[in-house]
Amino acid sequence: MDLITGATGIVGTHLLLERARSGGPVRALFRRGSDRSIVQQVFDHYDASELVPRIEWVEGDLLDVSSLTDAIQGVAHVYHTAALVSFDPRMAKAMYAANVQGTANLVNVALECGVKRLCHVSSTAAIGRATVGVDRTEDLPWIDDKNTSDYARSKYMAELEVQRGILEGLDAVMVNPCVIIGPGAGTRSSMALVDRVQRGTRFFTTGSNAFVDARDVAKCMSLLMERGISGERYLLVGENADYRRLFDLLCDGFGSPRPTREAKSWMLGLAWRLEAVRSRLMGRSPLVTRATVESSMNRRGYSNAKVTALLGHHFISLEGSVANVVSFAKRRVSR
Repeated sequence: MDLITGATGIVGTHLLLERARSGGPVRALFRRGSDRSIVQQVFDHYDASELVPRIEWVEGDLLDVSSLTDAIQGVAHVYHTAALVSFDPRMAKAMYAANVQGTANLVNVALECGVKRLCHVSSTAAIGRATVGVDRTEDLPWIDDKNTSDYARSKYMAELEVQRGILEGLDAVMVNPCVIIGPGAGTRSSMALVDRVQRGTRFFTTGSNAFVDARDVAKCMSLLMERGISGERYLLVGENADYRRLFDLLCDGFGSPRPTREAKSWMLGLAWRLEAVRSRLMGRSPLVTRATVESSMNRRGYSNAKVTALLGHHFISLEGSVANVVSFAKRRVSR
């Protein structure tokens, strides 16, 4: 039996599909009130709706140890994808609770219940820094300074909880995916960017990042559950690219004009400050923050050499990932 936490997220839904296709039993942890309809939508997109009944849904919460204990009974492998992603300073406390304490609770329950192996989803945010033009690797030392976001810090601290569990006898591997491109809920992660571009945009940012297809993340996690070295972490990277190239590909897919105006640093600085005021007055989460602005301007790349050498996996191109997510977005709108 596999257990997947965060089963309604982009990684979680694709892992459900990957594991359901393997033919074995799969259990999905969900929180009360969460919308599970996205799983049906993603399975429909991949013409795999007949696999949905294979999923055993179990209600629980990472901060409720008793519910975790119930969910993990009879489970051999745990895929821990659940996390709170936010760059809103007001969400920092909740994020540390979910990402750090939640991971600690899962590690403890896995140890107590004799889980054979855990695969933990971290992030490139927990990877050390390198100079511009040098791809970052798993071995770079962690740097915590004024430029470190609460999200990055929470993911690094979650990794420490997994390492602590390994010292106590847990068999576990970690993956550090970059920006994940794939079908999912419209308000989450990269799908929010996809929806924004679909509505139209005239501006592009000058930064760069690494991108990976959600299908690749799910496939690599399944393979690493079998072949990954305990205690090691693996960067999951499909391609390093400029944000402008991503915007251009998305616009081409939607048949809309490509962005032609560069978003200057002063524009973005003004934008996040105005958004901070608006969000406080409206009592809503900001659409743009200082951290997201800085990320959009930074230029960085990551290496997938380690995981490629181990698995021999060939990653889907950025063009392929964008075509897939555009197809999903168009289908969702036409409903």
